[in-house]
Amino acid sequence: MWKYTYHMVRDLSPGVKRFIATESLFGVAAGIFSLILNLHLLELGFSKDFIGQITSIGALTVGLTSLPAGMIVQRVGRKRMLVIGMLLSVVSLILFGLGTSKAAIISAQLIWSLGVSAIVNSEIQLIYEYCRSKKEETSAYSLLFAIFTLFTGIGTMLGGYLPNWLNGGTTVYQYAFFAAAVCFAASALLRAALLPASGPAPAAGSGQTAAGRAAGRAAEPVESRGDRRRNRHAISFLLVLSLLIFNSGFTFGMLSPFLNVILKFRFDMNDDAISWLLALSGFFFFVGSLVMPYFKEKLGSRMSFIVLFAFNIAIVALMAIAMPAASFAVLLLLRGTGFTMLNNLVDSESMSAVAEEDRNLFAGMRTVSRSIGNTIASYWAGFILAANHYALPFILTAAALLLGFAGYAWLVQGALERRQLQRTTAVEMN
Repeated sequence: MWKYTYHMVRDLSPGVKRFIATESLFGVAAGIFSLILNLHLLELGFSKDFIGQITSIGALTVGLTSLPAGMIVQRVGRKRMLVIGMLLSVVSLILFGLGTSKAAIISAQLIWSLGVSAIVNSEIQLIYEYCRSKKEETSAYSLLFAIFTLFTGIGTMLGGYLPNWLNGGTTVYQYAFFAAAVCFAASALLRAALLPASGPAPAAGSGQTAAGRAAGRAAEPVESRGDRRRNRHAISFLLVLSLLIFNSGFTFGMLSPFLNVILKFRFDMNDDAISWLLALSGFFFFVGSLVMPYFKEKLGSRMSFIVLFAFNIAIVALMAIAMPAASFAVLLLLRGTGFTMLNNLVDSESMSAVAEEDRNLFAGMRTVSRSIGNTIASYWAGFILAANHYALPFILTAAALLLGFAGYAWLVQGALERRQLQRTTAVEMN
């Protein structure tokens, strides 16, 4: 497996290597932010249900702005859009550190969400743009996420110590926001300087064969009908994939934003213990990201989906049972690996199956779908946790995963396999 990983890294395109290398500071900043935000809001005196509302507002904003962001990226280019999103995140982190009122926190969350929308509607398409083959696309996505999760874990661990080292004025977490902002800014500047240029991407539906262009004006009505059929089939395929992404967003939103709150109140953990456990969980995310390409190559796409859905359902259901903190921690680490592998598989297989000219459109649809699922789950989870029902989010996540597997088996599996076969045939013909 390690030999496989070594060759995978060695054979990456130069643009992909630079992209992945600059992900480390991004991950550190994200890890600090993810740990301290909820704890900062609690210390400011905000309630758990307000935290759930803030999280859902953020997810909803990402969803509402994703389609416009997809249109903007067509004009400004993917690299520029990514850098703009990261700089917006810097502004948000500074505002989170300075603000104490509801209005300030909501404003910071909205700016953060605009930054996230710009990032998620450009980063995967951009790194895929640097790839030379479909196999490299899967490798690039997995390694990118592996580096992100590894350094997110490091950032999470730092988030547990920075408040003690730096203190703060509004809360002990205040200056940790500024440290995260510095990391984000450095990552944005490095990407602006080091990543290869990226021009405006091809518009959805703009693909046209050489034979079609040479046919002249007489063939235009027939070509238009063919384009309309292709567009209808493409949109239907993207909608089917969006259902799977919606489920991914729901299962993330029900648990991931609130793990620090669950650990603090369900098991009475202090901040240092929470940061160490979540940092260790980040290492298991890293392992899952590295293993996923090898896992998929050995089992195939269909069997990988089946095994990972089953594993995640079983683990999350077990986490709902009353148990000692040590046992829960073991399950949390296992969930980290399985959840990362499943989500990487969903994202990489979906984007890879979509034609290049449709990827910006799908990026917007994907983000909207994930954000809707995330919004519903986060809003609901906030009220559940406010009522001190710390097992219920795990039960609901297991049920959602079961429904997600049913949707995959019924709608997505066949569509994915047909599209992958069409792309393989087209490559062979060319």
